[in-house]
Amino acid sequence: MNQVRLPKVSVAVIGLVVASVFYTTPVLGAILTRQDFSGDFALVDASSPFLENFLPEESEYSGFVVYSEDGILSDWELSVNNLDLNLQPSFNSGDLSPNVDFELDSRSNWNLVVDFGIAFDAPRYTLEKTSSSEITLTGEVGRAGTYIYQDSAANITLSSSSTSVPEPTSLLGLLLGVGAIAVSKKADETKSEV
Repeated sequence: MNQVRLPKVSVAVIGLVVASVFYTTPVLGAILTRQDFSGDFALVDASSPFLENFLPEESEYSGFVVYSEDGILSDWELSVNNLDLNLQPSFNSGDLSPNVDFELDSRSNWNLVVDFGIAFDAPRYTLEKTSSSEITLTGEVGRAGTYIYQDSAANITLSSSSTSVPEPTSLLGLLLGVGAIAVSKKADETKSEV
């Protein structure tokens, strides 16, 4: 009785292996694009006198975004020196974990929104690349208002890579082939013992 169930067990185990592989590699076959950027931001607008007096006129910044062709964000980081702003996917400041939204407008233009969404003074930062050399940072600081920094001559480097992600056809074919061999062997053993 137990020997008859062996092929079903093998199929279940193979199914779990396939599911776990696809879960851990959700962007199989994707081409990932990385954009590094750096430069000097200049304050171009502030919605309140408080922010105008409080914010620096200029600040150095740097960061990067990594995304796939279909606009799925893979990794990102942003640092702005004079604002003491250091944003990245994992935050070490208590339980603060922001809502992150990424939109790819064209092949290289994008919009990254980092929204903490807590209480009245929760900040929201929008980083936008609107042309080959322009980057804008918009900060919304709850009741304090909104400010905009811009760099019209940003240093931007763009690189693409597809070597780190396996092709789905070869991986799936390998797994299905191993599964088929395992099932056929178990079925042959069960028949020969009967």
